Parts: sequence; structure tokens; C-alpha cells
Amino acid sequence: MKKIIIVISTLVLSLFSDDYIPLSNLSDKQKEEYNFINKNSIEKIEEDSYKKVKDIKILNNQTKEEKQELSKPINNEFVKEYKKDNILKDERKISQNNFSEDFSITPKISYMNVSTDIEKESIEKTHEVIPEILFTYKNHNLKFDYLSSNVKTNLLSNLNWADFNLDTKWYRLAYLYSFYNVNIGLAYNYLDINFGLLGINAKDNQKFASIEAHLKNSEDNFIVEYGGFYGKNDDIKNAYEYYLTLGYKIFSNDNLIFNAGYKNRTIEDSDLKIEYKGPIIGISSKF
Repeated sequence: MKKIIIVISTLVLSLFSDDYIPLSNLSDKQKEEYNFINKNSIEKIEEDSYKKVKDIKILNNQTKEEKQELSKPINNEFVKEYKKDNILKDERKISQNNFSEDFSITPKISYMNVSTDIEKESIEKTHEVIPEILFTYKNHNLKFDYLSSNVKTNLLSNLNWADFNLDTKWYRLAYLYSFYNVNIGLAYNYLDINFGLLGINAKDNQKFASIEAHLKNSEDNFIVEYGGFYGKNDDIKNAYEYYLTLGYKIFSNDNLIFNAGYKNRTIEDSDLKIEYKGPIIGISSKF
């Protein structure tokens, strides 16, 4: 018991003796020696203090206008609009060169010696010019063609008709999709037919859709084109066309092509069948 009292007394005397030194009075070296602080922490504090002093000096050296500019509040709306217009906007632009490579126009003019048959009765032949134009963008095609025929005759012996005339105008607009060497699609047909017999005229207009298939094969400068269409409506029993042409490219590309072949275009209803057929020659270009 005496030993415990002596130890406690010694500790109390040591704490309140004049030899006690507070932690705040120790130098940094002494604090580091007794493991009160970490040397790296001291260096970090000193470095941060230096940066703050340096930043203050830079600010003090700035002009009044520069300080006012830095002190202006940030316009959040302006930043938002700038990001919208310049950063977040994903805009794809098609260059003129790429569009020109993908887009083309192909006009074609054909001459046809049309032989018109009505119920297998041949009547006067006519010479007709058939214009066509094809707009192409990548695999998409828009085609327009027009067939006109005006036939007049004084006598159809087997039918005992006299002073007969048949005026036909056939307009077609087709959308075609290119698939390998085939263009397939649909077309809108407008047919205007005028009959005349012994001074009595009759007129008929028909509108109908048709299924299209047009094929092309080429070898060197030679091109073979073939295909046709088929359509009908409530009044027209059958309306179809088939053709075959052989073409020759004057140049290595499709800029100028001469072609010749055969075409048959037929329309048939419950009472009458009319065929427009004959040899055909033409010229086409592409640009």
C-alpha cells in the first residue's frame, strides 16, 4: 500500500513540476521526434499555404477590369444553349459529292413501229415515240413512261366496220427497288381510250395498279434488258407488257447506250382485247 501511494505522489509531482513543457511549446522537429506529427503533413500544409499566398498575389496584380470579369456570375442559360448548339447536337450532313454519286437521272427515247390488233384483227400500223425517264437514288427508283397510239382505218373487213379510229394515251408512274440486277415494284397506270365509228365516239378512262419486274445483265459493252408488268381492276381483266432489248454502250459507262428489241403491251376486258406490239429502237443516257 505504501508503494502505491509513493508512485502516485511521484506522478503528481512530476506533472506539476517546473520541468513540464506543453505540446504547443515544442518545436516541429521535437514534435516529429516524439511522433506527435508526420513530416509529410507539415510539407503538405506548407505547400498549400504557399499556393494560397501565390493566388492572392496573382489576384492583387490583376487589373480592375480583369477582377470584374472574374467576379461576374456564370450565365447558366448561356452555357446550356451553347452545349445544345455546339456539343449535344448530333447533326449529320450529306456532302454534295456523296449525293451526286448516289443520285442519277436516266432519260430514254424509243421509237416503235406499233401494230395494233383488235380481237386478233390487224389494223393500220403507226410510228410512235415513247419517252421514259428514270430517277435513281441509291437503291430507290422512280420511273415515268408514256405510250401514245392513234390508229385510223377505213375498213375492218371481218368485223364490217368502216371509218374506225382508236386513240390511246397510256401514262405510267412506277416506284422500283433495285435488288442485284432486278428492279421490282409497283406502278400507277392511267389509260385514256377514245373510240370512233361512223361518226359516233366513245371514251373510256381506266386507273389501275401493276406489279413491275425489270432485269438487266451486262457483259463488256453489251446490255440485255427484259421484263414487264401485270395489272388489273374491276373493269380490266388483264393488262400486261413484256419486252426484250439488246443494248450497246458507246463508252465504258452508261453515258450513252443504243438499244433495239421487241415490245408487246396488251389490255383486255370482258368484251375487247387490244394489243400494241412491234419492234423498238432507242437511245438512253445517264447523268
